[in-house]
Amino acid sequence: MNNQSIQFTDDVEHDPIHLAAADWFVRLQSTEVSLEETLAWQGWLHESPLNAQAFARIEEISDLMRHVTAPPAVSMRELARDRYDASVAITSWKRPRMRHRSWLTLGAAASVAAIALAFALLKTPAATATYATAIGETSNVTLSDGSVIALGGDTQIRVALSDNLRAIELTRGEALFKVAKDPARPFKVSAGDASIIAVGTEFNVERDSDRAVVSVTEGRVEVKPIAGLLPVSLLQEFKPKLRSVRVNAGQQTTAGSAGIEEPTKMEEPATDWQIGHLAFRLQPLRYVLEDVNRYAHKPIVLENESMGSLVITGTVERQNISGWVKSLEHAFELEATEEADRIVLRSR
Repeated sequence: MNNQSIQFTDDVEHDPIHLAAADWFVRLQSTEVSLEETLAWQGWLHESPLNAQAFARIEEISDLMRHVTAPPAVSMRELARDRYDASVAITSWKRPRMRHRSWLTLGAAASVAAIALAFALLKTPAATATYATAIGETSNVTLSDGSVIALGGDTQIRVALSDNLRAIELTRGEALFKVAKDPARPFKVSAGDASIIAVGTEFNVERDSDRAVVSVTEGRVEVKPIAGLLPVSLLQEFKPKLRSVRVNAGQQTTAGSAGIEEPTKMEEPATDWQIGHLAFRLQPLRYVLEDVNRYAHKPIVLENESMGSLVITGTVERQNISGWVKSLEHAFELEATEEADRIVLRSR
């Protein structure tokens, strides 16, 4: 396990990189953002790693701000007495400034000020840790907030916790999350192209090479696409499944680069892997092998990639993977050849 601290810039209100990142973020939220603007933004990102890091922080802050409870309404009389116009950082403002500015300018400045305020709230470093299991090994991790994460074989997660943040990245494998309730700190899990957000619930995430399967056993979660170089709003015209999906208890969904599928009823218990059963229903062989190989003493590989489309339904006992391989040979007329460091499946 590795521990480290994520440090935030102390003076983001005056930092030109963070201010530029905030400006780009505000511009990209427009429904009328052009392809030229998007390409210019990508060029700015690639100018320096610091630009990309700053923009990623702004995105994270924006996501956290959506969960901040709105303040009580302010009376018109109080608004009339307020002279702050966002022309300078709020920490530098000392006396009323009677300047006339357009609403667009004030709106952009207010967005930058809000992001700066969020950074101030997050100056407390987030304690981070990495947990991992070996092939065939399972483990339970209890976080400081009381949440419990069960790790399957050959699984790795990265955890970041602070007073304002509960963020987990599933970098590989499968994990069951039993989330402690804390409405002030939504529990966010990222896995490949998907982000799963919960408050207090129980759900399972399986990350394969090009997809993530999210299964909810208790409560509900929201599954959102993770933006890449292009904003999600720009890609939705070509990929209509790039939208948020709510998944309730007893349902599951699959998320990949094309988007997020509509939730369907779970036909097999998503947590049976904890008792040694790997259950599959109408799954392509290539995904089945990714799961099985997290427990196999030798990886099982396909001689021909086209064999990966074979549809599999059934249960694999973790303690009898060799028996399952024999059943595959019989059911699909395959031949399994055991080599020094792997088992190769090929057509007869």
